[in-house]
Amino acid sequence: MTGVKRLRPHSHLFREGIIAVILFMTPVFVVLYVITLSNGRWLAVFVLQVIVTLLVVLAAWGYFGVAIWVSPEAISERGFFGGKTTFAREQLGSIVIAETQTASSAETTTQLFVCDADGKGLVRMRGQFWSRENMELVRTTLDLPATEFDDAVTTRELRRDFPQLLYGFERHPVLAALVFTAAIVVVAGLVMGFLFLAGVR
Repeated sequence: MTGVKRLRPHSHLFREGIIAVILFMTPVFVVLYVITLSNGRWLAVFVLQVIVTLLVVLAAWGYFGVAIWVSPEAISERGFFGGKTTFAREQLGSIVIAETQTASSAETTTQLFVCDADGKGLVRMRGQFWSRENMELVRTTLDLPATEFDDAVTTRELRRDFPQLLYGFERHPVLAALVFTAAIVVVAGLVMGFLFLAGVR
């Protein structure tokens, strides 16, 4: 591709994420070390800390890999989990720009959707992660027919009127909530089992 531009998500998200992890994990591990030093089971806590640190490193690696490449001929996206997808110009049909808000908040977030000829979302840029400047760059570089809503819309309205723009878990929020709850229960059970084996009662 000629004239390719590489776009990166907001840099402050990584800093805020690392700070949140440190603020949460530091007191947790301090307490666990205090409890286990007396019974000699501190090594198990150390192993758990190493595992958590590796997960954080993997998350950081995934974040720094996230990018969008755009040119007049195509748009490519590399997601958090490393897979890179490219859509050639012939696969693109239009761009949709919407100011979205949650049902519980009056604040809005800009979202840009690059769609195929049938209106199905191919690439999505959310304001939480991408700047408005980057969205405008994608819009002007691809120079596709663009639709911009006059008024802010909620996720519920998008799910009702434009389900093809949303991720699967957004189209089925109840199922997504059940899966998320089950995942939390499984992770909590694994951690509790690990701590039990480590002698933390």
